[in-house]
Amino acid sequence: MLALAACGDDTTTQPTPPATPNLALVSNTWSVLPNMPSDRYGPAVAVVTKEDGTTILYAIGGRTSPNTHAPLSTVQAYNASTKAWTTKAPLPVPLYNTNGAGVIGGKIYLSGGQRYDNSLVASLFVYDPATNQWTQKRDLPFPGFGGVTSVYQSKLYVLTWGSSDMGVYRYDPATNRWTFLAVAPRGHYVGMGGFLGGKFHLTGGTDSPQLDVFDPVTNTWSTKAPLPARRISAAYAALAGKLYIVGGVEEDPTTLWWSHSQTMLQYDPITNVWRSRAALPQQRDGIAGGRIVHQGVPVLAVVGGARPGNFLAYVP
Repeated sequence: MLALAACGDDTTTQPTPPATPNLALVSNTWSVLPNMPSDRYGPAVAVVTKEDGTTILYAIGGRTSPNTHAPLSTVQAYNASTKAWTTKAPLPVPLYNTNGAGVIGGKIYLSGGQRYDNSLVASLFVYDPATNQWTQKRDLPFPGFGGVTSVYQSKLYVLTWGSSDMGVYRYDPATNRWTFLAVAPRGHYVGMGGFLGGKFHLTGGTDSPQLDVFDPVTNTWSTKAPLPARRISAAYAALAGKLYIVGGVEEDPTTLWWSHSQTMLQYDPITNVWRSRAALPQQRDGIAGGRIVHQGVPVLAVVGGARPGNFLAYVP
């Protein structure tokens, strides 16, 4: 087991902006939050909720440009209460195109990804905000990347890409073991998803716009309403029982051309319907999403890309 400690205290990289009046937030609107201190594309995002209800968003790894394969080890955190960014202990290995991150017991779990030479890793790294340390746990059964990670009942669920067994793996922190659950109908490489109503919803990716739903109780899959078109590398998060997908790169079903998208879609598992919501203020790529509490309201935070405007909040 490898343990890595940070050198010194957290370093504030952006000063706290002037206090913002606690104005009523308007539903289905976007607002601009303090810029992430560096231009960063495709970071993994995780949100840790403190005992007092304060949410801390962590942006982990990624790339300095969408056109480079040089990964980053940078970890930066945004405190939604102080409205300030700080720099945290770096990843033990610079990574991009990971399987995403999940939070269990206040700790961040990050698996898979690509290194500077495009080689794949099977590593599982865990970050403890209380000690500002990264620890390496049991590797995935095989190297994987471009997947989707979510958490259910204190266990990590990962759909990853990189093996013939394109399915869901579950990691139990209590035993430090991975379990293969079921082969997925589709790989959903660089797709989107999360747990809604106790089921793992997975959609998008390079192969299909279908929405596949995994039930961990029965260990079976079902298929629900698809996206209007194939979409990859979008920001996404589950919020108030619905799945939100924003931005990324989308295929035109008529021409089959791919282009950057500003649009947002919301999926309701009760009605099995996708509907459009307010589009991004401007085209953003290399973004990721997470749920934070902003001015006392749960919002979808979208981070990534170039400054200015590389940190936004959407009010459902």
